[in-house]
Amino acid sequence: MPVINFPPGPDPTPAPSLPEILANPALDPEVRLQLVLDAESRAREEWQDCARVADDIDPVTDPDLLENARKELRNAYRRWFEISNQAIDLGEKFRRAKLELPRTHQWETQYQEMLHDFAAQYEEGGPQYRLLCERVAGLTIRLRQMESSGRDFNQSEYNQTNASLLSFVNQLQRFTEATRTEAVSKEAQAVAEAIMAVVDRHISVTYPDSGSASSPTSAAPWKA
Repeated sequence: MPVINFPPGPDPTPAPSLPEILANPALDPEVRLQLVLDAESRAREEWQDCARVADDIDPVTDPDLLENARKELRNAYRRWFEISNQAIDLGEKFRRAKLELPRTHQWETQYQEMLHDFAAQYEEGGPQYRLLCERVAGLTIRLRQMESSGRDFNQSEYNQTNASLLSFVNQLQRFTEATRTEAVSKEAQAVAEAIMAVVDRHISVTYPDSGSASSPTSAAPWKA
């Protein structure tokens, strides 16, 4: 599974220096693909030669020779099939690499704009929500790149990226819901305090001496 590449920031980390051995031309994807294609061509010719030999053997006069020729034919086919699968895999990787959209200024601008919008909404959440915003913005741009590349991307790669995005979105959503709940609680507390203030003012006007011994609640029972 390929590693998910997030869009770089305004000052991305410089590429690390690699050992000289990794500069070998044989490691170049295009060179490797060409070598495998050459091997596939030779294996196909060997397979075809074995088929011609087997076709020229009389099954009545040389049954043992025909059986050996058919074994060689089957072995040649298996060699060709294995090499052809390698060529298909390398060709698909090379094709995907060429069709993959680069990290252009356009994608970087979209990433920064999206990150700015998230940061404005979750600026009170702390540094952990800054990281969540970066992941949501980065994965969103990554999915847009995949969908705009025109390549036949691996479905599991797309599903994994989309699942990761939804996971981060859910975490931000929980923060939003918690913030709303806290705001509602503060509002309810403010309303309750306002109601109590009104009640206190009403009681103080109706029973100004309610706190003393002569208050209505503490007065002696009325006698006829």
